[in-house]
Amino acid sequence: MAQSRWQLTDFAIDLNRLVTPPNHLWVGSGYTSVNPVLNSVLGVGDVMSPPVSGHGFKFEALFIANGDTIRDHFVWGGKVRNILYTGGQWQPDRVIRRGTYHRMHAGGLLSFEIRSYLIPLANRAGFLIHYEVKNRTAAPLNLAMIPLITSGKPAVYPLKEWGFMPPADPRNNDTVKVNVIQEGQRLNIAPQQSGTAYAAVVFGNDAVSAPGGLQAWEKQTATIWQKRLEWALKNIPVLTSDNAALESYYKRSVASGLVCIWEKPDFKLHPTLVTSGLDGGGMNTYLWDVAGYAPGLVSLMMGNKLLDIARTMTDIDLEKYYAFAQDGTGLGVRYAYSTAAFTSLVYAIACQDSVYPDLFAQVKKLVLSDEKRPMINGVIDYGDQHNLLEMRGMGWEHMVPSPNAERVWCLRRLADMGEKIGYDKTSIQEWRKKADVITADIRKALWDEKAGWFVCKYPDGHKETVFSIQVFDILRTGVCTPAMEKKMLEQLEEEKFLFPYGVSSVSKADSIHYEVTDTDWSGGGAYSGDLPQLALDLYEKRLPAKAWDVLKRQFWIGQQLPYFPQEHFCDRPGSPAYKRANVVSGLMGAATVLYGTAGLDPRLDGSLWIHPQPVTNDKVKIKGFVHRKHVVDVEFSDSFCKIILDGKVKYQGKPATIKIF
Repeated sequence: MAQSRWQLTDFAIDLNRLVTPPNHLWVGSGYTSVNPVLNSVLGVGDVMSPPVSGHGFKFEALFIANGDTIRDHFVWGGKVRNILYTGGQWQPDRVIRRGTYHRMHAGGLLSFEIRSYLIPLANRAGFLIHYEVKNRTAAPLNLAMIPLITSGKPAVYPLKEWGFMPPADPRNNDTVKVNVIQEGQRLNIAPQQSGTAYAAVVFGNDAVSAPGGLQAWEKQTATIWQKRLEWALKNIPVLTSDNAALESYYKRSVASGLVCIWEKPDFKLHPTLVTSGLDGGGMNTYLWDVAGYAPGLVSLMMGNKLLDIARTMTDIDLEKYYAFAQDGTGLGVRYAYSTAAFTSLVYAIACQDSVYPDLFAQVKKLVLSDEKRPMINGVIDYGDQHNLLEMRGMGWEHMVPSPNAERVWCLRRLADMGEKIGYDKTSIQEWRKKADVITADIRKALWDEKAGWFVCKYPDGHKETVFSIQVFDILRTGVCTPAMEKKMLEQLEEEKFLFPYGVSSVSKADSIHYEVTDTDWSGGGAYSGDLPQLALDLYEKRLPAKAWDVLKRQFWIGQQLPYFPQEHFCDRPGSPAYKRANVVSGLMGAATVLYGTAGLDPRLDGSLWIHPQPVTNDKVKIKGFVHRKHVVDVEFSDSFCKIILDGKVKYQGKPATIKIF
């Protein structure tokens, strides 16, 4: 394999810049994830390596330096014998931390600096700490490290129990041992010299040893990561720009997908892509997260491996479930948005690769099954909140504008794919005609001209006008008239949907439905994939100034978080600590930059088009976008565009709509 254009250090970020809640800071290997204890140099908290949960685990280092005890944990106050934490950095495979100690003891000056590398192991349920100590004095330093272990309640949980919430009750599960291995536990460091040591923790009941040394474990994990970069990022281009915030945002988005890749022999699929996973929650593969957002980027990242994920989705029966656990068990309910999400995934695969007949058949089954649901005047009644947006109050229920509008988009994409593979022409015509009829039905039944918005209707005739961000998804379905779009976009105002650090999932002007506790779908913030999705919809409507104005409100993530959280606040930089730490739909940020700002447009016929829509004079370079075995590089600003296809200049001039091949 050729070496990846990407390196793990490309995703490094300074820990001191992060606004991440302590329980949201994790680092993983695709086999194990660990929660470093901040303000310490070696401290570690919970460890997750499904089916093993190390919930409640804690590792703390105690040092004996020339006979005196020194602790490695944060204590407020003055005369404490503690290593003082000085910072570090996160990257996908490790957390690097630094500390200093400088105090006069009875035996003389003790002064040393310490640097640690916390590395989740990629082939064992556990982690490794590689640490280096530099003696800054003129006298020898004799240093021993004693691990202080709080085991917690480590246990093995069936993979089907690893759903959206991490398992936490070990009463009926097998417990596991915590095994500790050390190398260089006692260091004798000469004046002005350094020493290196290792400590590893492995969860399991089998005997653990490292005959080749812990450095060999470190190298094994590095090798696995390098192979993952080579296959997962080989089709994803590198972006550089004069706009440092844009560049950081793009990298943080790509990292968000990378940390959701797990490769464990215990899983039905390896590799697989999970919804969240780092904190043990969202270890399931949830269709809406994985496919409903950024299906193009997911397709680029996973390549043919995505076919296994798509087919596992069909195996669980999407008429019953919305996700699968990593043993292949179906989870959840028949979700209202599953049809649109699965259609988006299969259509993205078709544009990037090919229309696969079995996946097409599943799309057809889901789309046509929806048309058999209960409906009034052509509008489906999807029931209550449990299979819709799960808002905590009433409003977005029953005859909702979305996913009713997505029915139109799905029928048209089904027809497009059917034409591509030579499906029955009469059926294709019926699907297109049905889409037109549904469009008219939705406009008549759910559009409120006075409000300039789509309403929700209950079976008894009750109406709710919910100013939800979900309504903007209708922009890409073809349901709206230009006049409707204009009215809807009037709501994109400051202190309604728009805020300095994002968008609100419900408009603040909607006093009936707006709240700030459930940022996901009820206000005060939004699900992390929604802002870039809105921006992409605006780009597709050729509204680049509005799109850029929305997108840049999320740029703070690139410089203040290691990866996209499940959701985040919109009036301040940060995310609610009680939600999931990470989410795969963070890939939507990079997707919007590539398919919106840059305007790359893979089509069903195998062609690739482009229509850059920059609104600033910042130079942007995109190198290594791979489509149908062709490699495309693009450079653009608001006045210039250069396209290189397979190493040769294809176009040079002003930004325009261009067929690349």
